[in-house]
Amino acid sequence: MKGSAHGGDIYLFAKKLKKKPKDIVDFSSNINPIMPKIKTKISKKSLSAYPDFRYVKLKKEISLKYKIKPKNIFLSNGATEAIYLLSNILKKDKITLYAPLYFEYKKAFKAKKVKLINRFSKKNKPLKNSLIIFTNPSTPDGKYYKLKKYLKLWKKLKCTVLIDESFLDFANKKSAISYIKRYKKLFIIKSFTKFYAAAGVRVGAIFSHAKNIKKIQKNSPIWNISKFDEEYIKRALKDKKHRKRTLKSIKKNKKRLKKILKKSNLFSKIYPSKANFVLAKSKRKKIKILQKRLKKEKILVRYCDNFDFLNKRYARFAVKSKKDLKKLKKAIFA
Repeated sequence: MKGSAHGGDIYLFAKKLKKKPKDIVDFSSNINPIMPKIKTKISKKSLSAYPDFRYVKLKKEISLKYKIKPKNIFLSNGATEAIYLLSNILKKDKITLYAPLYFEYKKAFKAKKVKLINRFSKKNKPLKNSLIIFTNPSTPDGKYYKLKKYLKLWKKLKCTVLIDESFLDFANKKSAISYIKRYKKLFIIKSFTKFYAAAGVRVGAIFSHAKNIKKIQKNSPIWNISKFDEEYIKRALKDKKHRKRTLKSIKKNKKRLKKILKKSNLFSKIYPSKANFVLAKSKRKKIKILQKRLKKEKILVRYCDNFDFLNKRYARFAVKSKKDLKKLKKAIFA
């Protein structure tokens, strides 16, 4: 079964199987299975008022958590909206895409000259004076890159740089935030809903130089996120133990997931990953067997045939709970 452009399309998958979405075991969506401990109840009085369009309180929490000043933060209706907002601001004649990457970037950013660089190859060089688009950790393979040498090259080539750090919290690695002061043409996209286990709550962010943030604000709607979205993420950020619980769980269950995939004899390669998902390449004659077994057990994974440089033999598995991993194991070894 061909994968959807996004992970998490359990509605279409369930419809094709003539099942209900609740019956689907979703390994396609990279949402944290560990929920933050919060109280989501919001008073009627609070909801009846317009949100503060400056989002002062939420920005303060983000500022404390990620060590970035509020003036360097713009909040968006999820990371995908941030992509499209920036596509209207960062209009360039030349774009360099480090692929494979999230397909919305190719949809959103248009230019006279677009160069695709295969991240799995070291031969290609970016276009001079182009817009660089880079994900870190990368998707769908989850590799984390030390960006110092990349940024040095991009700066030398006078490039504008957009780095997507939507999965960085799962990697527990250094952010590019520290480079914002030195590199005024640097933009960072952040997703809060993946790590904080709330895909239905649409909150993302753009981190950049204060002048860039002001420009984005001038070209954006006055309200990007709802009062409920704001309150949920604000309270989730206050759960100080959530990060530790998540990293411990992801590490343990990722190890279990890789063990299942390796022992199945269906895959020729399992990619190392610092994110909350694992990319696996099936053996040439095994892909149909894999698809049949997973479909039979109502398990949805993300097939990667619509990623550049990949094909239908590549599948991405999100790291899920021990209970879901047992269901995956049962299906794969059927």
